[in-house]
Amino acid sequence: MNKKNIFLGIGVFSVLLLALNGWIFSKDKSAFARVQNVHLAPAKVMDIKRTVMAKGVVVPAENEAFYVQDRLGYVKVMEVKAGDEVTPGTVLFTYENPELEEEVRSLEQKKEETAVKETYYKDLQTKLQAQADALGTDKKEETKKNQLEKEQAKAKMESELAAARNSSIDEQLTKLAEEKENLSIKSNTQGVVKSVNQGASEGSMPIVEIVSKDDVQIKGNLTEEDSLIVEAGENVVILSPAMEDKQWKGTVSQFQDAKKGNEGSAFPFTVKMDQANNLKIGQHLQLKLKPVIREKAVVIPMSSLIKSKGKPFVYTVQEGYLKKWAVRTGLAYGKWIEIKAGIRPEDKVVSDPTSYLTENTEVNVPTKKAKDSKKDAPH
Repeated sequence: MNKKNIFLGIGVFSVLLLALNGWIFSKDKSAFARVQNVHLAPAKVMDIKRTVMAKGVVVPAENEAFYVQDRLGYVKVMEVKAGDEVTPGTVLFTYENPELEEEVRSLEQKKEETAVKETYYKDLQTKLQAQADALGTDKKEETKKNQLEKEQAKAKMESELAAARNSSIDEQLTKLAEEKENLSIKSNTQGVVKSVNQGASEGSMPIVEIVSKDDVQIKGNLTEEDSLIVEAGENVVILSPAMEDKQWKGTVSQFQDAKKGNEGSAFPFTVKMDQANNLKIGQHLQLKLKPVIREKAVVIPMSSLIKSKGKPFVYTVQEGYLKKWAVRTGLAYGKWIEIKAGIRPEDKVVSDPTSYLTENTEVNVPTKKAKDSKKDAPH
């Protein structure tokens, strides 16, 4: 009896399992029969105009830092202190270089020795010439005269060698004098001594730092996209959040190498002031660069754009199936993105693709009501 109940239970369970599988299969089949709805948006043509904005900070127009150079010797005399005003040519500090001094003394001694030799041999030439002139014309004195001429020629050669050595020593002394002059470090900037660190060593902090007193400039950063647009020489309107009623004019003067940060690369640039100002070093500002204008740009909704491994693409629908199109993007403009290549005007793209969509998937494009289509039109 128990065995019959067991077999009966197994049979009932099997029937229920088959029924459940059939129900799931029917549901799945109906699910497969359904296709996902997607909405399309046409690529449009419009004029893009936007202003590049950046943040900046006021810095000295000139900032000159001097570091210790061990090859020049050791710092003997500090000629300035923090707060001193300097001009180009002001001596800031002076090195002492014992090896250079010793080399100068050695050359000066050699110069004296060669000068004595040169004088000696010149006098010897004169003496020998006088002896030769005093001789007669007989054969015996003619032989002695020839010997004196040989000695005179040798004396002349020694005199000329001494003169050449003296000339060479003079050139070396001139060069050492220039090196000695370079031991006095001078300012190239008109400004104020910001700091003096007499105990600084090579490779550490500056021994002297100078900043311009009144003249200032502005340092700012651009995004990678804006760095491709902004060029040196362009006009800048400078705004201060602290002084809303004031603005100044400037010019983009130069760019520096990109710096990597947590949010991508930043592209530093400098703005030169074009007019008198009362800006203070360290003051934060807003920089408004000239508008960027792109006439008749092809744009699509920003939401249509998908990126895979850093490369942008969009989906289109062809004969009821999704197709993937690679594109090349340009300027962002509100909820629109410029397409430089890959899409033509009036081409339609999936406006809000989901992560579940894949190429060659069958989709349905419902008819869009006229009033809805006006919502996405650019202004």
